[in-house]
Amino acid sequence: MKKLLVLLTAFSLSAAAASAQTTPVKAAHGQHLKGGKMRGDKTAKTPEQRADHAAQSLTKKLGLSATQTQQVRQLHLSRAQQMQAHKAQAGTATPADKKQHHEAMKAEKAQYEAQLKQILSADQYAKYTQLQADKMAKHKAHRQGMKPGLKQGKS
Repeated sequence: MKKLLVLLTAFSLSAAAASAQTTPVKAAHGQHLKGGKMRGDKTAKTPEQRADHAAQSLTKKLGLSATQTQQVRQLHLSRAQQMQAHKAQAGTATPADKKQHHEAMKAEKAQYEAQLKQILSADQYAKYTQLQADKMAKHKAHRQGMKPGLKQGKS
C-alpha cells in the first residue's frame, strides 16, 4: 500500500511539474519576430532609424571608417526617405503608374549603388556585393520553400 501511495504521489508531482512548463506561442502568419518586434506591427521605423541601423550594420560587416559610416548613413537616409515617398504614392497607383514607379525605383537603386561604390573601397564594395548576393540567394531559397505544392517539414 505504501508503494502505491509513493508511486501515486510521484506521478502527480511529475504531472504537475510537466504541466507548469510553458511552450512558446507561435506568432500569427505574417507577424514573425524580426529584430525584437512583430513584423505585422504598424510601428514602422523612421527613415532616420533605418539609416542608423543600416550604417551600423555595414560598419560592422565591412569595417567602415567613421567618415565612411557618416557618408553611408546620409546615403541610406536619402534612400529611406525616397522609399517612404514611394510607399505613400503606391496605394493609388494604376497599372501604368506601377510600371513607371517600378522603373523609377530601379533607376534610384542604380544611383544608390553607384554612390555607395564611391564611398567604399574596392575590397569593401566586393564584400558588400557578396553579402547582397548571399542575402538574395537565401531569400530566393526561402521563397522556394513557401510555394504552394512543395512539401515542407520532414525530408
